[in-house]
Amino acid sequence: MHHFWRVIQPKPYRGKKIGKTLFYEACEEAKRSGADKLYISAHSSKESQAAYQAIGCVHAKEINRKIAEKEPCDVQLEYELNRK
Repeated sequence: MHHFWRVIQPKPYRGKKIGKTLFYEACEEAKRSGADKLYISAHSSKESQAAYQAIGCVHAKEINRKIAEKEPCDVQLEYELNRK
């Protein structure tokens, strides 16, 4: 299992598709590693949620309790890598 911690995009860089590009690069790396989905613990702000939903993330079907307990205000999401 691979982990990315604290991927934060400062305001001056928002809206330039940097976050989306990094997300899709992470998807490709995860696929190469044999993963079938990404699990994301995302900030609960409306902006963060809208960004993740816009690229196809949905509420996680299975919650990672360890992560949820460490970050109780975050929203647990997932992204299917082999989407059709």
